[in-house]
Amino acid sequence: MPPKKRKSAKKTPSAKKPSKKDTLTTALQNKADRSRYTVGDLKKVYERGVAAYLSSGSRNTSVGAWSMGRVSSFVSGDGGARKADIDIHQNRLKNPKKKTKKKK
Repeated sequence: MPPKKRKSAKKTPSAKKPSKKDTLTTALQNKADRSRYTVGDLKKVYERGVAAYLSSGSRNTSVGAWSMGRVSSFVSGDGGARKADIDIHQNRLKNPKKKTKKKK
């Protein structure tokens, strides 16, 4: 009896995975919605976090985790991120974020 041929698995069209940029923007947007800062402010803090990681480095965390941790620290006011990014914080105090109507 000859061996049976395997049936090839049918490929189903899968949904596109969101790119890292889309995921980052969504995460920053969620944090911005719950805080006094804009997405642009948080993006600057994130980019400074990337630069800090690359200049010092950490073997235990990824660049994204390091930078998002800095953003979370900045938003909450705990830790040293607010001190390091005091210019962004003071600018937001002088120019408060405008309230926008949420779409339903």
